[in-house]
Parts: sequence; C-alpha cells; structure tokens
Amino acid sequence: MRSQKGISLVELMISVTIGLILMTGVVQLFLSSRTTFSTQQALARVQESGRLAMEFLAQDIRMAGYMGCMSRNMSFTNTLNDADDLKYDFESGIEALDNVTTIPTGYPADIVAGTDVLVVRGATGNGVDVTQNNNGSQLFAENTGVTASCGEGLDSFSGLCEHDILVVSDCTKARVFQVLNLSSTGGATEINVVHSSGGGNDMVPGNADSSWGGQSDPDENFGTDSEIIKMNTTVYYIRNNGTSGQPSLWQRVNSGDAQELLQGVEDMQLLYGRDTSGDGIPDSYQTATAINTANAWEDVASVRVQLLVQSTEDNLLSEEQPYTFNGTTNSTPGDRRLRQVFINTIAIRSRLP
Repeated sequence: MRSQKGISLVELMISVTIGLILMTGVVQLFLSSRTTFSTQQALARVQESGRLAMEFLAQDIRMAGYMGCMSRNMSFTNTLNDADDLKYDFESGIEALDNVTTIPTGYPADIVAGTDVLVVRGATGNGVDVTQNNNGSQLFAENTGVTASCGEGLDSFSGLCEHDILVVSDCTKARVFQVLNLSSTGGATEINVVHSSGGGNDMVPGNADSSWGGQSDPDENFGTDSEIIKMNTTVYYIRNNGTSGQPSLWQRVNSGDAQELLQGVEDMQLLYGRDTSGDGIPDSYQTATAINTANAWEDVASVRVQLLVQSTEDNLLSEEQPYTFNGTTNSTPGDRRLRQVFINTIAIRSRLP
C-alpha cells in the first residue's frame, strides 16, 4: 500500500475547480466574440441593404419622365388605351401615395399600412435609331442584331419584343405606343415596328390611335433624328415577406410579378421637392398628399427618401434600441434588432434647370 502513488480527493477537487474557472473564462470569451461578430455582421448587412435600396430608388428617380432627348416641356402624345391607368399614364413621370391606409385600384394589394409608395415612369435601356420617316402604321428602325427574352411566340429584334410599350422621340416631341409585331426588312438591316391595333386579348392595353405618321402634321412624323426606347412603370413599396413575415422593399415593373429586392427595409417615407417658381429648383418639400391635392406632380424636381432598415435577426442587443425616424422617436420598438436610418435627396435629371 505504501508503494502506491496518486492524487488525493482534495487535489482532484482543486484541479476540477481550476479547470472550471479556466473554462468559464474561455466560454465567456467565446460568447463575447460571437456576440460581437453577430452584431458587426448584422450592422454590415443593414448598411449594405440601406445602400442598395437607395441605389435602386435613385436610379429610377433620376430617370423619371425620361424619353430620350425630349424634355418635359415638349409635345407628348400617349396613343395607348387606358392612358389614365396606373401602368400606362406615361404623361406623369412620377406619382406616389403617402402613409397608405386604403389601396387605390391598380396598386399592389399587400402594401404595409403607414408606409409610402413610389411610382416612376420613363424610358429605360438602349435606344434604337429610326432609319427613315414613318408611315401611318409602322416605324422603321435599325436592326442591331440584339434579341431579348420575350413571351412565348413573340418575336424580338434590336432588343425589343412584340407587345412592348415603346416611345419614339426626337428633341421636340414624343409618342408612346404598343408594338403589334416586329419584322426584319431592308436586307435584314432594318426592322418594321408596327403600331396598328389588333393582337387580340394578348395585346394589353392596345393602341387607341393606331394610324399616325406619314402625313402633313409634323407632330406625327419621326425621321432619322429620332429613337425608339422601351417604356416602364415601376412601383416601389414595402411588403412583408411571406415566409419570414419581415418587411422588405419590393419592386413591380409594368404588369409583371412583384420582386423582393431587399429584406429588412421596415419603412419608407418620401418628400417631394416642388418647384413653384419655374426655375427648376425646389422651393419646398411636401408629402405626396399635398402634391396630389395641388395636382402638382409636374412641378416635382427632386425626391427626398428616408428608409428605416432593421436587422433580419432579433436579440442582437442587450436591450431595445430607441430610434428617430421621420421626425418621430420610438423608444420601445418591441424587439432587440439593430436599426439604421438612411436619408438621401435625389434630383430628377429631366427637370433640372
């Protein structure tokens, strides 16, 4: 017995105690590092979401009302049916809703109550040069050899698709119409852009004025100093994600399905720089309600965007984070998410002095 060696119970307990103390420190260091990493990662995602959301909005706001080299002071004609519809009212480059409570016809049905909605319209993409004067039912444009992804059975030339809504413009006038069909001509160097009526139920909205051009009226003639560009109506709004239930920034282009752009965009509030003196410089910033009441969307020269972006993960902070957004302070948001406010003022290029 005297030759046996080992450790006593007291020594074992001391070793276990020291080990627990060391492990507690290691675990605390790990948890602290993990919390810091999660917080920094969430903050980076919030900042990235805010930056990208502003970029998406700014890109379309800058181009609101764009129709080639034609400015808003020139002659404009909308030949479409239902020209007052939300998707086809191209005479108005920008419009909006303020603090939505009831949703008007034509707007998405799932807008988060109390948020703003922005609608921008204008020409997007590359222009296609007109090659000769138009006649009463068609335009003649350059065949660039570029094709686009169109619906089933629809032809594409020069990046355009049959049934697209287009604008043809020079620097004095513009006319919006819908393409009935496209075809190659002139030894495949030219395309015919037919804008007459027809097309059945697949062509929506169709053309109310299907015959124009080739006449003595100069407002109906477009020659080699003109270009053709695709027109879009884009709606930006806040909607909850169907899976996570979290708010996101959504975009709907024309009659297509809405696309979720960025998760975590909790609120969007907009003010509009109204030029009341005619010098192209905003004299005051007003809500969409005030602009709608005054019917003054043509006087809007800029948009001030405020976005409230939250982290997609909860319980990142030790306590609730108070924040101030759109002039109102929320001291008890009801969760422990990170939040950040982004503000930017964006000028509409076609309305600059």
